[in-house]
Amino acid sequence: MRILHVTECYLPMMGGIETQVSQLAAHQSAEHQVAVFTTTAPRHGARGRSRERHGEVDVYRAAARMPAGAPVNPCAPRHLRDLLPRLRPDVVHFHMGGTAPSVQLSLEVAAELPRVVTIHSVWTPPVVRGYRLLSRITGFSDRPIQFSSVSRMTAGRVEAALGRPVAVVGNGLDVAAWRVPARPHEGVHVVSATRFAPRKRVGAMLRMLARAHHQLGPAAGLRATIAGDGPDLARARAWVGDHGADWVSLPGRLTREGLRDLYAEADVYLAPVILEAFSIAVLEAQSAGLAIVCRTQSGAAERLADGVDGLLAPDDAGLVSSLVRLAREPGLLEAIKAHNRTTAPPFDWATVLTETDAVYRSAADLLR
Repeated sequence: MRILHVTECYLPMMGGIETQVSQLAAHQSAEHQVAVFTTTAPRHGARGRSRERHGEVDVYRAAARMPAGAPVNPCAPRHLRDLLPRLRPDVVHFHMGGTAPSVQLSLEVAAELPRVVTIHSVWTPPVVRGYRLLSRITGFSDRPIQFSSVSRMTAGRVEAALGRPVAVVGNGLDVAAWRVPARPHEGVHVVSATRFAPRKRVGAMLRMLARAHHQLGPAAGLRATIAGDGPDLARARAWVGDHGADWVSLPGRLTREGLRDLYAEADVYLAPVILEAFSIAVLEAQSAGLAIVCRTQSGAAERLADGVDGLLAPDDAGLVSSLVRLAREPGLLEAIKAHNRTTAPPFDWATVLTETDAVYRSAADLLR
């Protein structure tokens, strides 16, 4: 099969969509001919069209000069139109979050081919209303496009906007690569890997950790490490200093090997994000054998069993209570960790590739 992925966000940018599309393309290339068309520049400040090879995947770029370096190109449809006759794809797989102007403008260029649109982020109520209105005006939802999303929660919001079924295909992970042997350590070590940005609620996480630490007392040995980088990192470090929270470590962004090493000496992964479509970070920590503590509103929660894979809470107070409970009930904590060390979540790449192929077949059926 010849597969073309179309995305605004791609490497060298680092984020959920960029990581998943690049890894999906790489794994598909073992059996298919795969290419990527993106409006992300190959390096900061670069403009124009270029081509490069990532393993067995051809990457075609059309970068424009945009405010704040946004990976958007109003001429993307023209560039895609030029590319399609050369690549002759059997399916065109578009990727987007809430909005992706380059992708949305390019959809009709591939109207004669099977098309899949995957939504990678949570559509907020205003976005849902916007797409519902757009669909009524343009008939967008009636077009022969197979829509998919990465969790049932996100799919439900897309269905509410478009009034049609949306397939669910989770993000993929090399589960075996995150199976790290646990190393003995003192106390209860709570960790998280995130981007230090408002949507990720790092400030709220620090306050939750402080409340749990206060309730347990110093003798409990609760400590925390929050890995990651972003615009709010300096503020978070200032908060730790101002509150004398020397039991909290903020090491910055870690490599995959660094995270594996961190998880080998950790117990609990705290995920306070609410508007989270899937959370690869949670899946990585779960595969590493950590107990997960997260909000019930997150897309990650729908694949977790409360009391089995971790503890789920409806609000921040519940997250604090969950941390305290795991620290005070070592038997429960160890049971959850043992379960996660020995039970593989159903998002290995073999499963995700099979489900993606099924979505491609559905897209082809819509043209018959």
